[in-house]
Amino acid sequence: MGICDAHVHLGESGPWQPYMRPTIYVNELVQLFDKCNVEQAIVFPNPNVGDKYPEVNNCVAESVKKHPKRFIGFGRVDPRRDDATKELVRMKNDLGLKGLKLHPIVECFRPDHPFFNKFFQKTNELDSPILFHTGDGFSFPGLISKIAKRYSKLPIILGHVKEGAISTMKECENIYVETSGTLPDFIELSADMDENRILFGSDIPYYRYPTQIAIVEAARISQKTKRKIFYGNFRKLFCQE
Repeated sequence: MGICDAHVHLGESGPWQPYMRPTIYVNELVQLFDKCNVEQAIVFPNPNVGDKYPEVNNCVAESVKKHPKRFIGFGRVDPRRDDATKELVRMKNDLGLKGLKLHPIVECFRPDHPFFNKFFQKTNELDSPILFHTGDGFSFPGLISKIAKRYSKLPIILGHVKEGAISTMKECENIYVETSGTLPDFIELSADMDENRILFGSDIPYYRYPTQIAIVEAARISQKTKRKIFYGNFRKLFCQE
C-alpha cells in the first residue's frame, strides 16, 4: 500500500523567496512519486502574485487531467483581490479543482478579518476544503479556528502541525492537521486527540520525502495509526466511493 500526500506544490514559483526557486514540473513530480511510493497527492500551485494565480490554476487543472489517479487538484487565490470569489467559482465549476490552498503570510491577510467573510462564505457554498499554511502571525491556527467554527461542515486542514493546531483540533471537529515540517512529538499529541484527523504531508519541493516519512515513522504510535496517517485518513476524506 502506498502513501497519500496532502501537501504538494506544482509548477512555476514566483520570486517570493529570493534565495530559492522551488519550481517543480509534472514529469519530475510523477518520477518522485514513483520513487517514493506515493500513490496519490493533493497538488496546488507554488506561491505567485495574485494576478498570476488563474494562469497557474489552469496548469494544475491540466496536470490533473493527465494524471487523474495520482493528482487531486487544489487551486490558489489571493483573497484580497476583488476577483477572488469569481476565481473560486471558476476553479470549482470550470476547472474541476476540489479545494483551495491559502497561505496567510505569503498572501498577507488575516483570515478572521471581516473583509474576508464573503470569500469564506463562497468557499463554504462551493464545498471546497481549505488547506491553510499555519505558523505564526496571520497564519496562527487560532485565527483560522474562527472560520472552522463558522462553517462547521467544511473540512479545513492545518499544515505543519504544532501546538496551536492541536488545540484547534479539540475545538473544531472539522479541523484536520497535516504533518509536513513537524516533529514526532506533535504527531503523538495529535493522535491522542484524534488519530482519524491526521494527514501525511511532505510540502514537496520544500522538504524531502525520506525526512518527512521518517518523522511519522519515529512517532510513538501504533502501526495502525501510522497507516491511517499515511493512507487511510486521506482516502476517507478525499476518495469516498
